[in-house]
Amino acid sequence: MKIELSIDPTCKEPKILIITNEVTDEITELMRILSPDSLDRVSAYTHRGVKIVEIQNIIRIYTENKKVLIQTANGVAEVKLRLYKLEEKLNPKQFVRISNSEIVNINEITNMDISKTGTIGVTLSGNIHTYASRRYVSKIKKQLGL
Repeated sequence: MKIELSIDPTCKEPKILIITNEVTDEITELMRILSPDSLDRVSAYTHRGVKIVEIQNIIRIYTENKKVLIQTANGVAEVKLRLYKLEEKLNPKQFVRISNSEIVNINEITNMDISKTGTIGVTLSGNIHTYASRRYVSKIKKQLGL
């Protein structure tokens, strides 16, 4: 992929133009990342009120009792977005969905244990243990480059 930058003193707002012969996964991902809808932080609700959490600080996002929760090194908080909406806005190079109810930060994975029965135990930083669904194994392997 070639990248070109053009400086125009009359330009009021930056504009990104992608010229391609076909829309590939790489192009789609690039458009998603550059979209103004992509997330770099999220509002989280705790018993103390609202706090802003940087996306890179999230260890995992999961559902429990019909609530969407985010876990960081500082604890757990609730977010008002649906899990699938968060997944759409997160960078797939940083986050991977491991089950219907959980998305994890790839950078926070410390160990993956694949058993003979096909289940995958996932250990995250902070000694957090969770499991990946067999249904998501191929997607996980693809995103992790396995």
